Amino acid sequence: DPLFGPSASPRAAMPSNGMFQLMSGIVGATADATGRMEKFTDLVRSLVDQHDVQQLKDLVDCMLAEESSFALFARPVLQQIAEQMEKLKNEDLKELALHTLERLRGRVVSFEEEDFVIRDLLSEVFQAEGDWAEAAKVLAAINLETGTRCRTPLQKAEKYVKIAELYLEDRDPVAADTFCSRAAMVMHEVNDTPLQLRYRVCHARVLDSKRKFLDAASKYCDLSQQTFGGQICEADLLQLLKCAVTCAILAPAGPQRSRILASLCKDERIRAVEHFEILQKMFMERLIRGSEVQKFEDGLLPHQKATGPDGSTVLERAVLQHNVLAASRVYKNMRLPQLGDLLEVPPERAEKIAAKMIAENRLAGFIDQKSGVIHFEGGDENLQAWDRHIRNVCTHVNSVLSKIKDQSAMKDG
Repeated sequence: DPLFGPSASPRAAMPSNGMFQLMSGIVGATADATGRMEKFTDLVRSLVDQHDVQQLKDLVDCMLAEESSFALFARPVLQQIAEQMEKLKNEDLKELALHTLERLRGRVVSFEEEDFVIRDLLSEVFQAEGDWAEAAKVLAAINLETGTRCRTPLQKAEKYVKIAELYLEDRDPVAADTFCSRAAMVMHEVNDTPLQLRYRVCHARVLDSKRKFLDAASKYCDLSQQTFGGQICEADLLQLLKCAVTCAILAPAGPQRSRILASLCKDERIRAVEHFEILQKMFMERLIRGSEVQKFEDGLLPHQKATGPDGSTVLERAVLQHNVLAASRVYKNMRLPQLGDLLEVPPERAEKIAAKMIAENRLAGFIDQKSGVIHFEGGDENLQAWDRHIRNVCTHVNSVLSKIKDQSAMKDG
């Protein structure tokens, strides 16, 4: 290598201040700026090829030192380092990237593109290590809105969605929601279908993670029924359908959930989805026993097993509310102790659950606390509709018979 001589490596040839001397030598030996830059580029490539992280860190320090005599070359040299950095092993890349970002602190405005590239690479290293929080934080520090370089809506959306996905992996739905909301502000300007899909799935996962299961179930259900022109494989669509089923089961009982359950049960793939039996019972408004949901509960994610102020899990509350609705379809009224036995909970808790559902217009009825009886309203709507249908059919049959008799009488006459 002409920079270091035929037999010496840069580390062996240089003392502790060797990098400064080497760079001074390049500047002194080369007259024009173009020639100097070519030498600096060769130096960066040589150090990267040798995986000499310490010398690369020294090079960064020389370029970014206060009142550096090499300030003219700082930006192009750092650009070369950022571009060549991905050739390093993960550990070396991480060490060099963290060192460079520390030196750039407070001066990012002058090195925005280099900061962008280095943070992108460092985030990939953290992802490989499974450190989702650090991977997200590194990307979140990129200035996409007010920097000197104008980012396209596609660039902004891609980064915001990626950050939200990383925070979701770290089980931080609040931070994920923040960046998902930022992505939402530019998604209308993005025509990239895969990115649109990633955003929509991310939004559904945020709702799921924040335990807004009704909204999440609706989003998952919509996504599972679209193919985006064949760009989504069947396995992914089935996974989205499974997520929709899980969230629908966990959602609070009521008219909105009933509509989602109906939509899911109409899907021809639904029988292939795990926990179809529970979903079908909920759709058919049949009672579900505690022993039937144990297998379903074992497969839930940590946030889906969260307990409320009353000590019950999301699943327990969802099943209890469903069973109250199921009871309202069978009984016109019942004593609260009987309702408690049916729900497998104390009468006081059964009353509290039913009262809350009535107050939120998710259950038609009223509670007579004096007599300790709950009265259900509208539970016989289906029977009444059936009776009306039978009555109409009988009326039409009678009408036909009357006309036949009239015609027979006319012929006989």
